[in-house]
Amino acid sequence: EKYKSIRRENSATESSIITALAELYLEAGNPDKSEEYYRQALALQPEDPGIMNNLAYFLIDNDRDINEGLELTENELKTNPDNYKYLHTKGWGLFKQGKIKESYETLQKSCDLRRQNAIYNNEAFLHLEEARKAATTLKSE
Repeated sequence: EKYKSIRRENSATESSIITALAELYLEAGNPDKSEEYYRQALALQPEDPGIMNNLAYFLIDNDRDINEGLELTENELKTNPDNYKYLHTKGWGLFKQGKIKESYETLQKSCDLRRQNAIYNNEAFLHLEEARKAATTLKSE
């Protein structure tokens, strides 16, 4: 409650406060509470693509509900098909589903878009490398 109060005093929106709490709970090793807060944030702003992507990525990366995460991401990509963050989320979800070739292509597109914008993300790079290795293994079999 003290954290929320301080953030409110600094003019943070309720959804950004709740999203930050979701991230804190995830870092603290409490994914159930984290998911609860991500869903609360999305309920407050159901059309916010950033919040939708936060929940989608959480669901995928933590193997909570990859299908739901991909559904959320597909909705985001309909309105913004070249968003490197959303493409990364989709690519990682496809990888987790074992769709290696499609995953690699999607993650590569995300990485290319990041480079065009001079934005580096180590986690996205590591996911791309993992997909690249898996795709190479598939080709050699």
